[in-house]
Parts: sequence; C-alpha cells; structure tokens
Amino acid sequence: MAGTVIYRIADLSTVWVIADVYERDLAQVKLGDAARVIIDAFAGHRFDAKVTYLYPTLNAATRTTPVRLELKNHDGMLRPGMFAHVEIATAGKAARLTVPPSAVIDTGDRQVVLLVLGEGRYKPQPVKLGLRGREAVEILEGIQAGDEVVTAANFLIDAESNLKAALSTFTAPQSATTAKAAAKRYQAQGSIDSLDIAANTASVTHEPIPALQWPAMTMEFGLASPEVVKGMPPGVPMRFEFEDRGDGEFVITRIEKAAARHEGH
Repeated sequence: MAGTVIYRIADLSTVWVIADVYERDLAQVKLGDAARVIIDAFAGHRFDAKVTYLYPTLNAATRTTPVRLELKNHDGMLRPGMFAHVEIATAGKAARLTVPPSAVIDTGDRQVVLLVLGEGRYKPQPVKLGLRGREAVEILEGIQAGDEVVTAANFLIDAESNLKAALSTFTAPQSATTAKAAAKRYQAQGSIDSLDIAANTASVTHEPIPALQWPAMTMEFGLASPEVVKGMPPGVPMRFEFEDRGDGEFVITRIEKAAARHEGH
C-alpha cells in the first residue's frame, strides 16, 4: 500500500551512541570530550568515541540528560539497538593519584583505605575522593603515590568495626551510664606511635587480639583521659586495656610498661 516502508537504507560507517548522564555530572561534560564505549556483545573490545551533542532536555524521573556520541564502525560490528556502557574522559590529561574501587571502604560518613605497613600490619587511613571511573577512584587527600593499600578482603580486616556500626542502627539509643556499663574490655600489647593530646587520641601499633579476631595493625584509639598516657613515651612496649564503647569507638583506659622479654639459654 502507498506509504508502507519496505526497507531503509543507512550508512553505518559512523554510528551514534545515546548515553544518559546524571544531572550532577553534567557540568563536567563538554562537546568534543573523548569517550570510551564498551558494548555488551564485545566485552573485550573498547571503542573510541567523541561527544557531539548534549540534548537540551532532562528526564525528571531519572534525573539524567541524553548525550550523543559518534564513533567509527569500520568493521560493521556495531548494530542499531545494541546496549553500551560509556566512560567520558572529563578529567583531562593531568596525572592523578588513583586506587582501584575495591580498595575504598565507604561507611557513608567517611571513606577509608587500609595502608599496608608490613609484617601483617595495616593502618586505616581516611581519604578524600575525587573523580570515579569504572576501574579507578581518584584520591585527593590521605595517601601518596607509592603507598601500598589493600585491594581485596579489606572488609574482612575492617569487619569488626563495620559490623558494630551496622548493628548499632538497629538498636535503641542507650544512656551514657548504660553504655558505659555495657562496654566490653580487652587487653593487648603494643606501643604508641604518636599522640594527639588536643583530640585525646593515640595511634597505637598492637599485636594480634584473638578476642576480637584482629590481626596486628596500627589504628587510632581514644583515651579515657590524658593521664592514661602519662609517663609512656612513644615506641616503648606496653600492655594496655581498652573498652569497646560501640559505633567503632575503642578507648584505652589503662597502660603499663611491658616487662622485657628474656630468651632462654
């Protein structure tokens, strides 16, 4: 019949990809930006593309705006209707400090990586994040180039404090007196690395604590009072007691110098 479309003729040597960009990221996207396209049908292949048009509309339901990219299709691999993942290079060519996404422990309130100190010891290090990509996360503050961080099983190392923080959201608030009475106490051996009297905290390297299933590591403890560390200089072996006051708060209540160890003959 008249008006029926029998077939369409199109030049597929260059194809379009329509990508949805979140509203919060729109300010970073500009015409001419380079991009990388990953097609589900060809997962191991990367296609280079370029941003050619930013649509003037916003989807109110998804808070996204369509962005058009163009890429060459020399081998005819790409077909209309395929699904694609797009990464737009908005960071420029400047070198940036990054870690794999799996290295970042995000509690919601803060982001932490676990620094490897050697000999099975780790230190939770707060960091400030920048741009995020599929394979890397930018670190603005907290660590330096060359630092070694944990990229696998980091939640197992950090599991105790994360579990307590998660469980605390399901329990009713306790009064200060009740919380103090319910605080669990533990003993450990180690040494003070540094003190922050203003914040009433101490960085302590401790030996494994079997009662908490903690490996040897360096971490920050609160101090019950400044008097607790009086006469205990950094680096000196010590035995100490600390309380678990919930929400990941561990407070040292008593310190004494550890007796020198003697080898048998």
